[in-house]
Amino acid sequence: MRRTSRHGFTLVEVLTTVAIIALLAALILGLTGHAQKQAARKKAESEIAQLESFLGTYRAQYGQVPQTKGAFSAALAEANHPLADLADPWGNPYEYQASSPATYYLWSTGGAAVLDPTLAIGHPPP
Repeated sequence: MRRTSRHGFTLVEVLTTVAIIALLAALILGLTGHAQKQAARKKAESEIAQLESFLGTYRAQYGQVPQTKGAFSAALAEANHPLADLADPWGNPYEYQASSPATYYLWSTGGAAVLDPTLAIGHPPP
């Protein structure tokens, strides 16, 4: 009997290679998704800090903070502030509520905070 030499891979080798590649892809995608969530949260925290800085300047100039979300948005637009649309990284609006002429609440309900309000970013009302 003659042996013929075969070239190529067996089915088991191909399936093993595909399984390893799929496992690595799932691992990389999982890590990337977590990094994106962290980046969006950090961006929201940074934007809230920018908005709080604007409110501090507004309060120093006018003696009080805007009393409604509409007035806050209008003040941002008038100042040509880059966050005048009040949209957080998830596309949801930042929430704003004046609690007195000098104090306010400013927070984002984006990301997981939509499902769990205790995960809100910023300073939500108690």
